[in-house]
Amino acid sequence: MNKILYVAGFSLLAILSSCGDKQADEFKDTSDSLVTDNTPKDTTPITVNEDTKFKFDFAIANIPSPVSSVNELSSWGVPYNTAFLIDTKKPLSGDEFYKAIQLGAFNIDMSYAMVNNVGEDVLKYMKAVLIKSDALGLKSAVDQMVGKRAEQNIANKDSLLRILDEIFVKSDSYLRTNDRVYTASAVFAGSWIEALYLTCKITEAATESAVKEKGYKELWDQRFYLKNLAELLDEYKDKKESVALNDQFKVVLNEITAIKDPKDFKEANFKSISQKIYALRASIIK
Repeated sequence: MNKILYVAGFSLLAILSSCGDKQADEFKDTSDSLVTDNTPKDTTPITVNEDTKFKFDFAIANIPSPVSSVNELSSWGVPYNTAFLIDTKKPLSGDEFYKAIQLGAFNIDMSYAMVNNVGEDVLKYMKAVLIKSDALGLKSAVDQMVGKRAEQNIANKDSLLRILDEIFVKSDSYLRTNDRVYTASAVFAGSWIEALYLTCKITEAATESAVKEKGYKELWDQRFYLKNLAELLDEYKDKKESVALNDQFKVVLNEITAIKDPKDFKEANFKSISQKIYALRASIIK
């Protein structure tokens, strides 16, 4: 069997923290069902529109990594809170666009658990990532993009985070068709939404004013990055679900952009913007 998910699960468990045998066995059963030996090489013909691919690459290159953002949040000193994360027991609905968005969100929740050394939750969200990937028909892509790299870097948390960051986003071997670029855009949008949702929740939970100021500044900085993401989704004006999501992005963008200086970002601004981000997140986790 391809050992990546089996080894990753149990090695992360040993490195980060510990959980019961029942949970470990449950993860193994899931990984066995989703991963097979000798994953065939992707032979899908490359038919991607070069202009679309360029705009995708440009947008991704000019938006900070959501996984890196989550790593930064862990340094703020706010206690880890499972209540912030998606309930993996809740059945999620939606078409392939929303499944891709949810995949991106699960990836961020797994990263949040990882940077906080909560091995039990790492396994839980890794399982959710596997199931969502399988539902999208992306199991082979995950195997090919992660593969032996995770086994070779299993003891290096920073390396693992970089690998997670590349799922469907930075892999030219996957981005062969316009449909795949669209899926990758949805995965990245889901990652961004979940990372900003966590930023708001952690800022809200903070008791120190200095940490709250960091959260306010983080949100204010999003005016640059959200603009890039909105322009990327503008490429898909023929996709009604993308248009609906982008309309919500633009409402948040306009409110942040109206604040000309980070010093003018007050608690009232945070409450208003964070509520819109919470509503945005609720619209994809349904």
